[in-house]
Amino acid sequence: MTLTYSEDDSTKTATITVSGKITRDDYDAVMAPIQAFIDKHGSINFIEVIESFSGFDPSIIWPGIKFDIANLKHIARVAVVSDIGWISPFTKAAGYFMSTKLRMFDLSELDEARDWVKSSA
Repeated sequence: MTLTYSEDDSTKTATITVSGKITRDDYDAVMAPIQAFIDKHGSINFIEVIESFSGFDPSIIWPGIKFDIANLKHIARVAVVSDIGWISPFTKAAGYFMSTKLRMFDLSELDEARDWVKSSA
C-alpha cells in the first residue's frame, strides 16, 4: 500500500504517509476513515508525510476536490513533511488559497511537525 493512515484521538490528529504512486484503491482505503475521524471530532489536525511520490491515479482528482471542499473548514492545521524539493513551494502556494494553517517541515523535523499541530488543540 502506498498510503498508510493513523489517527490520534488525544490530539485529534490524522496522519497519512505517502510512499510511491497513489492508486485509486489506496485513496479509497484511507478516505472513509479520515471522514469518520472528522465526523467524530468536528475539527482535526492533519499531518502528511511524503517519503516518496511517483504520481497518482487521475481518477482521484475529482473525489479529492469534493473532499477538500466539504472538509477543509474542519481541518485546523496541516503539516506537510517531506524532503522532496518541489513539494515545499507547491505547498506554500496552496497555503495562500486556504484558510487552514499550513506549514512545511523536512522529514528530519517530523517531531516538530507533530508538536506544531498539537499546539492548536
